Amino acid sequence: MTRQEFFDLIDKWTKGEATEQELKALMNYYYSFRNTPEWDELEMGNRLQLEAEMEEQLLANIRQQPQEEIPVRPIWWRRIAVAAVLLIIAGAMWMYFVQPKRSSIPLKEGLLTALPGQHRFEKLPDGTQVWLSPASTLRYTERSDNGAMNLQLEGEAFFEVQKDAARSFTVVTGTLSTTVLGTSFGIQAYRGQAAVGVTVVTGKVAVKEAKDAIPVSPNQRAVFNKQTKAISITDHVDTGQWLLRRTGILKYKGARLDEVTNTLANYYNVSINIEGPTDDCFYFGDFDIQKGLDKALQQLCLTLNATLVKKDAATYIIRKGRC
Repeated sequence: MTRQEFFDLIDKWTKGEATEQELKALMNYYYSFRNTPEWDELEMGNRLQLEAEMEEQLLANIRQQPQEEIPVRPIWWRRIAVAAVLLIIAGAMWMYFVQPKRSSIPLKEGLLTALPGQHRFEKLPDGTQVWLSPASTLRYTERSDNGAMNLQLEGEAFFEVQKDAARSFTVVTGTLSTTVLGTSFGIQAYRGQAAVGVTVVTGKVAVKEAKDAIPVSPNQRAVFNKQTKAISITDHVDTGQWLLRRTGILKYKGARLDEVTNTLANYYNVSINIEGPTDDCFYFGDFDIQKGLDKALQQLCLTLNATLVKKDAATYIIRKGRC
């Protein structure tokens, strides 16, 4: 779109002659222009002041019935006012054209949050039981017409979903969706993780990113790599660890040191840095989250012959000795 075409659309809009398609084109052009550092205050004036003046003028025009011809302002004023006008109309146009339309179907909505270091158990309106891990957030929406449940998870949670073929149950974690009809499963999806994990204890789920859904059966774990967008399946997973984890017990059987520290860092919303190689470091043992982070890290370092340094309330360093 040329600048002259842009000005012509402004004229049509102010006269009430612009079509819906022209308004969309006007908004698209404006946003592309607004995101560039081309506003010259020496030539065009102070942006905030112009916005206020144009808003006052436009509101006055809306309230008044047209009674007489309004004198045309000089071209230089139109050039200055273009961006200010669009700042006002773009918001209304976005509300009309871009913002998702609200459904007329009544919805039940809710928000569950577990603080760092704390577990939380709740039962959703459809009867689903949820064990929310520390530093996690779950948003849910239930449709009143068919009972479909849609959830958004950031963090970690374990679900026991009642079997009901008549309604779906979907958990969204970033770009990955997990759909079930009746099952028990756990999802690990903290924001800083490189991958999202879905572990099935009973029943079956389907995980999907952009392509076809991939089924996941009991004792299987699906891992979605956020960078490559690939989904891999691991068989014969020890799901008993998940049943303990939902109650605040972390049990490890030869887990890598970074896997253990990453989980603790997510649970307590802290930074845990490891100094030294960790290729030969594997941990066997368990932690009770209710006993606190310091207790867990001291136990970990004692087992691995490492030294724990606490720099501040949110930063820990593990200086590895010999594993």
